[in-house]
Amino acid sequence: MSALGVVVFNGIDTVIRRNRIEFHEGSGIITGAQAMGMEVTENTMRANGVAGIPDGIRLDGNIDGAEIYGNLMSGTDGSGVFMFAPAGTAQNYQNDIRFNGRRFRRAAIYLMGNGHEVTDNVIQHQPGPGVAIASYPRSEGNIIRGNTFAALDGLSVDLGFNDESGIQDFQRTDGPNPPRNSSMRRRDTANGAINAPEFDDYVFAVSSGQATLSGIADPGTAIDIYKVVDRKGYYGALNEYVTTVSADETGGFSVSVDAPEGTLLSAIATDDVYGTSEPSAITAMGTLSDGPTTPTLPSCEIAQDPPEPAPELPPEPLILRVPRTIHFALDKSTISTESAAIMDEIITVLNEYPFITVELEGHTDPRASNAYNQALGERRALAARNYLLQQGIAPERMRIRSFGETQRVSSGTGRIDYARDRRTEFIFTDTRGLDIIYENLETDLQLE
Repeated sequence: MSALGVVVFNGIDTVIRRNRIEFHEGSGIITGAQAMGMEVTENTMRANGVAGIPDGIRLDGNIDGAEIYGNLMSGTDGSGVFMFAPAGTAQNYQNDIRFNGRRFRRAAIYLMGNGHEVTDNVIQHQPGPGVAIASYPRSEGNIIRGNTFAALDGLSVDLGFNDESGIQDFQRTDGPNPPRNSSMRRRDTANGAINAPEFDDYVFAVSSGQATLSGIADPGTAIDIYKVVDRKGYYGALNEYVTTVSADETGGFSVSVDAPEGTLLSAIATDDVYGTSEPSAITAMGTLSDGPTTPTLPSCEIAQDPPEPAPELPPEPLILRVPRTIHFALDKSTISTESAAIMDEIITVLNEYPFITVELEGHTDPRASNAYNQALGERRALAARNYLLQQGIAPERMRIRSFGETQRVSSGTGRIDYARDRRTEFIFTDTRGLDIIYENLETDLQLE
């Protein structure tokens, strides 16, 4: 690994095209001072930011006129694109941004500043929002349209609010905002606190395969309607663009859409001055009755229960035995020869079953401060991931977390108890119904 992929410092009209930029400790591309007119296109960027600055593309300085388009960004530890208080405006469009946030829960694209455009991107599998916009420094006029979102742990578009000023809020912002209730909200919320659209009903009736949606939004805004497939509570990812309608001078809007019963829909609003809103709460397509139904008359006859169908035998489960833990020496994050042998067994399984993903969880014994142990747990998880990376396991199949001393194996205080605490655990996720049996091996315990 090297420190950074490409550094653009005091660049004008720099072109970065058709490169494979991967396995860097810091960002794949980082700018400083200025990168005016920079063009980043047709690059494959994987597994960057694995030990330092975690974002795939980190934009700082004057980036006016920069364009990022047609790239693949995958397996990055933080955001795919992170704009840190830049000057000028940039465009991000037609990129494929997925399976990032392997170490930090950040937005796939994080914006600071005014007038940026994020359009026609595929943004998927992010442990945070799709696009997040900072409230401080004041950021507005950012346009987020035509994108396809899926498998997010947050909103497709998340506008930050000034009162939320913790570190996590500058990484993934703060979730749904309330409706704007004061002119001052224009100043303390990203994109001028433009209101998300509100549908008039939770369910709209369907007739002849169509439904007429109505609602209210900020006057004069363009309302983009999306289908929602992966729902989470009242919200969900904007999975598939449907149509656009304009709100009138009072904010009202109405539009007919082709929507079979059971379809879920959401919407975002875009103002030419303030930018794009957060998504609306989900509305659903229901059934329109053709008229009053005839009630069923009671009967004295005894209803015959239909015969029970023959039970379907479940398929024979595929059973996989795999180790789940490696251990470390006191205050160390280096992998011993014994631990490497265990990891080689894990690698064999991952190569045989490419649909399995794994979360690497770092742990420590309790004999240090919480902050120190949290960092040590992360170093242990990183060491295990680096070993897997060096053996060809794809970065997008792995995600790391640190629990420090918070999840001990036992409550004892002996040397063996502490040796068992000093570990990285491997949590496997399967998408094909494989039955996994974990083996807790201790052949690599390292006593003090």
